[in-house]
Amino acid sequence: MQRNAVLAISLFFASLWMTSVLQAADPALATKWVAYGQKLYAARQYDPAIKAFSTAARANSSDPSAWKGLGTAYYAKRDYASALKYYKYSLQLNPNDVNLSSFVQKLTAATARTGQAAPSDAFNLAGRYYQARQYDYAIQQYNAALAANPNNAAAYQGLGNCYYAKGDKPHAVQAYQRALALNPGNTGLKGFLARYAPDAATASGVQVATGPKDWTQPLWRSAVLPGWGQSYNGEGTKAWIIGGVTLGALAGAVGTYIVGDAAHKTYEGLTDPNADYDTPFNTWNNMASLNHVFALTFLAAYSFNLVDAIMDAKPATHAIGMGPDEQPPVQLGYMPEAGGMGMKVRLLQF
Repeated sequence: MQRNAVLAISLFFASLWMTSVLQAADPALATKWVAYGQKLYAARQYDPAIKAFSTAARANSSDPSAWKGLGTAYYAKRDYASALKYYKYSLQLNPNDVNLSSFVQKLTAATARTGQAAPSDAFNLAGRYYQARQYDYAIQQYNAALAANPNNAAAYQGLGNCYYAKGDKPHAVQAYQRALALNPGNTGLKGFLARYAPDAATASGVQVATGPKDWTQPLWRSAVLPGWGQSYNGEGTKAWIIGGVTLGALAGAVGTYIVGDAAHKTYEGLTDPNADYDTPFNTWNNMASLNHVFALTFLAAYSFNLVDAIMDAKPATHAIGMGPDEQPPVQLGYMPEAGGMGMKVRLLQF
């Protein structure tokens, strides 16, 4: 009898140990499922997204992104009670998410008043995430707003702004086109799309005028970082080649100067007649020769980088009948408020 009791207790503790092992958190796995859930959510596959976020939550129950993803997916399905529950789980784990905290308060109040949340809440939350440069969360909320109202032109425009900020041009253009289809009178967006993607603007019914080459934009980019101007002109492969050769030559010139200068100092510091003078002298001489080669290569490559950026510049485009072009999202130049040269980034606003 005593033996059976000991065996039962041993089996009990063994089962507890196995359960703890099986339930051990796996943050890496959870992160993968969160990323997969976000892709499904972006494709508006909400039920598969819920399964993915649920798997992430099981893999690591302390991951606030998993619970937030669940809340957002349920919000898109208009299951606001479930959305609130999972949003609150996320906030318990990450109380510093002030945007989500504010949204939960409004969602709670709206649900209490009407039994369902106002679609504008997701749109407003998306705007706050966008201003905070949390673009993935903003995209989720814009999609939630569109799930509630597929004819929300402003949500499509906000979605395009997020993709633009992430450098995802195809999705940005697609969202902007949907926004213009719903709101053809959006002159600010027409003007921006005419410059950002002239072909897409024309396909959306915007009359696009082509002017002379806008060589200043690629020129200052190539001056700051060799190859950047080529990338701006849409020549990615050339950008890598020119940038690599130019920066490689610069690195070679700097490296040979440092090594040669050290050898020169060593040579000049020798006072023992029996010392090895040949090695530092030869190193100094060889590095000086290589330094000249690298320096000339750098000057030639850098000059070619500037000229090529100008020669292959794209024509300036604008929408016919539009007012003056808006300021670019990135500005570089003399800025008194910065005390001299500087750069500032502005989020897109129309």
